[in-house]
Amino acid sequence: MTHDSRLTTPPPRLTTPPPRFATLLPLLLALVPSAAFAWEPEWNASPEAGGGFVLDDAGNVGQGIAWLGLRGDVALFREQSRDVGLVFDVRAGTSDFDDFVVLGGAGGLFPVHEAFPMLLSAGAGVDTLTGEGLWYARFWWGARSHNQLSPYSVAVGIFVEYQRAISGDDPPLLLFGASVDGWVLCWPFLWLYKWATVDQGPEVV
Repeated sequence: MTHDSRLTTPPPRLTTPPPRFATLLPLLLALVPSAAFAWEPEWNASPEAGGGFVLDDAGNVGQGIAWLGLRGDVALFREQSRDVGLVFDVRAGTSDFDDFVVLGGAGGLFPVHEAFPMLLSAGAGVDTLTGEGLWYARFWWGARSHNQLSPYSVAVGIFVEYQRAISGDDPPLLLFGASVDGWVLCWPFLWLYKWATVDQGPEVV
């Protein structure tokens, strides 16, 4: 009795190419850690004080003014101190207590030196007392740390800023001053608290 070989031979397997997304999956998985790190925020909060001048349309210096403000920012894409960062900031301040402006913008943090980066930023805002829109361009330079153990970055520096009403009706302002890290300002009070509660406290027998 003979057997037909066609009945015992398995049918040929049809091979299909893997889906396109399967070939890209290893690449996407490799990019996930770097993308997650890129969006790890590094934030800072700093009061600032200084002065400036009212300018005319020709750029001539006019009346002197004082400036007080508070600034907070978030920097992205920084793995170490010498990396370039993308910075988003929010500020509130007043010139001669005649206005109260709230400003927001973005800029680039460029490491001129590893511990002394330069921040170039621009943005817009509003004078909350008059409702008038403003725009500004700002240069900041100083010391800014990169803390590997904490998302907070200590920063101290100086700034120069050009500020003007969007309508162009009011004269522009040229501001300059210094920003001191809010955490640095808290250090004397923390040391005093430690001295009062720990160093001078009752001895435990």
